[in-house]
Amino acid sequence: MRKTSALLAATAVAATIAIPVDASAAATPSTPSSPSSPTTSTGATGTTTTPVVPTFDFRDCPQLPTGVDPTKWRCEVLVAQGTATIGGATLPFDFTAVTHAEGPLPDGTPGQVIGGFRAARLPVPGRQSGDGHGPKLWMRPHLTAAPDFYSQSGAMSLTFQLTGPRLGEHCSIGTAAAPVQVAAARVPGTTQWLSQNPPIITFQVLDQTLAVPEVSGCGRDAEELNRRFALPSPSGANRLSGTAFYSFKTYDQL
Repeated sequence: MRKTSALLAATAVAATIAIPVDASAAATPSTPSSPSSPTTSTGATGTTTTPVVPTFDFRDCPQLPTGVDPTKWRCEVLVAQGTATIGGATLPFDFTAVTHAEGPLPDGTPGQVIGGFRAARLPVPGRQSGDGHGPKLWMRPHLTAAPDFYSQSGAMSLTFQLTGPRLGEHCSIGTAAAPVQVAAARVPGTTQWLSQNPPIITFQVLDQTLAVPEVSGCGRDAEELNRRFALPSPSGANRLSGTAFYSFKTYDQL
């Protein structure tokens, strides 16, 4: 597959805009003659064993543009889990379904439609304020703009909502106007075809370039949160890595 996985993740972002792109950037993915068995793989993230294959949720497959052939369009679902090291904190992330469709537009150029972005709300590890019994701070990523999955970077524009006592509904790392750009590229040598029917592919993802700004909308707790996460944190000081799984169905199979 040619795609990078984009991360960075139960909010659904719906968009029904076909995005035409340059045909030279839309190479057709090759299919191996037979899938490889789940094995141990080694890449830039180190030696890892194949995790349990997730269940793929196709409920967010978007409506197709008018006039396209549904047999030539695929609904694609990406699932990813891992950790993000932001400044001085290591945080888990869980993208439960990143869904989009792609295929040829009526004029023959490749198009894509973003279907949805679902991510778990996870507790931030470590002692919070108070007595330390149970999580007091949670984080959930939100997608702020439709990504271009045909591009080589596969970058996603995200905000990371922080919720907890006294924080309200608008506390986040990154904002819609100035989101965190996450470009978690596929680690070379880690791709495995686990199945061809249904098609399931897994690979490791890594981004060591993301820059993370100060918190926004957190009121009197902003200073404490910035200190906790060592924000702002420049590119090169942060790292996102994990395991991604990918599957797809053509629209005549849905």
